[in-house]
Amino acid sequence: MTPSKNNDRRPAGVLGFLRDIVRLQSTPGEEAQVVGRVVAEMHRLGYEEAYVDDAGNAVGRVGQGSPVLLIDSHIDTIPMHSPGKWTHDPLSADIDDERIWGLGTCDMKGSAAASVYGVAELAAAGSIAGTVYVVCSIAEEMMEGATLRSTVEACAPDIVIIGEPTDLRVCNGQRGRAKIEVDLTGRACHAGHPSVGLNAAERMAELISAVARLEHPTHPELGGRSITCIDLHSEPYPSVSTVPDRCRARFDARFGPDDTADSLVELIAAQARVWEALDDRPEMNVHVFVTEFETYTGQLYAVPEFAPAWYTDPDSALVQTALDAVDRAGIAPELATYSFCTNGSLTAGTLGIPTIGFGVGREQDAHTVDESIEIAQLHRAVSGFRSLAGALTARSRHELTAA
Repeated sequence: MTPSKNNDRRPAGVLGFLRDIVRLQSTPGEEAQVVGRVVAEMHRLGYEEAYVDDAGNAVGRVGQGSPVLLIDSHIDTIPMHSPGKWTHDPLSADIDDERIWGLGTCDMKGSAAASVYGVAELAAAGSIAGTVYVVCSIAEEMMEGATLRSTVEACAPDIVIIGEPTDLRVCNGQRGRAKIEVDLTGRACHAGHPSVGLNAAERMAELISAVARLEHPTHPELGGRSITCIDLHSEPYPSVSTVPDRCRARFDARFGPDDTADSLVELIAAQARVWEALDDRPEMNVHVFVTEFETYTGQLYAVPEFAPAWYTDPDSALVQTALDAVDRAGIAPELATYSFCTNGSLTAGTLGIPTIGFGVGREQDAHTVDESIEIAQLHRAVSGFRSLAGALTARSRHELTAA
């Protein structure tokens, strides 16, 4: 490792801005300071509008007219984790080994900072033909797209860039994500006479095994569907010599564009066939889990955890223009897809807005101990966002949204 360059002098420009927002804790419900800092920087950089909208997202606008591009990067992070294992304090924004370290650098304050600066540079050069909104959104870690929806609807973009980390590649899709909850109801009895009851935990174990044996389709670009048990709980717990009469399991499903919430629920419910030979079967309820949370603005959300897959044609004008734009910014024009879920599930999957991804950092570095990004890549991302915004707003709405 090279010696740390940390001192009292803050680096100028995008790096200094990124260090500022990394040092501000912004787990879901605690994003207010970061949002305020982003809006202040947008004002300082000359955005025509910069404000906190009703959902609590930071929004900046430059340009006017058609087409309308929206660039979204969420600035909330996962909670602090793995205490004692970080070699750089998660809120230090240390600069070391030509990297910036800290919670949320990769996921995804690096892209937030780069997009704010890239679009500001483009506006200062007078090179925007349409409208660009830069959004730094909240609570994505609670549920993809939940708090972003009203912002997107208010801005009415023709096209969207999601700033999740791509290692500066252009991403044109992702698998969907859903959390499916299964409740079984059996019959309690004394554990010394188990045949008197109906053991909900044992029946659930059989259901989980049946789900694990399922064969899944594969999308040629996005990959295969998977359904994995991630939570399991029986009642009464702890048991006092009692056969459990209730058991709950939750499954994480990752899937392609052909799956819906109903199709996934039906698929798991169909595995009840594992009990066909039994005379005594548990009651079963299968449904999409509803997540509930409150934002720092006091808004309450109750949202089904179903985020659809999306896929943008690699031959479309949007993707081809984006690849050409990053090439002209000195970035290799590589195409990829996300392995995890993003706010693109809202923009493309739910609202049908043509969407791509472009961001700083490697996807596999998100949510890790000693999260970091390369400083050189941060600066290249600024150029990338500037070039993308310029190239995409130079095309007509019809060209960019054509199927």
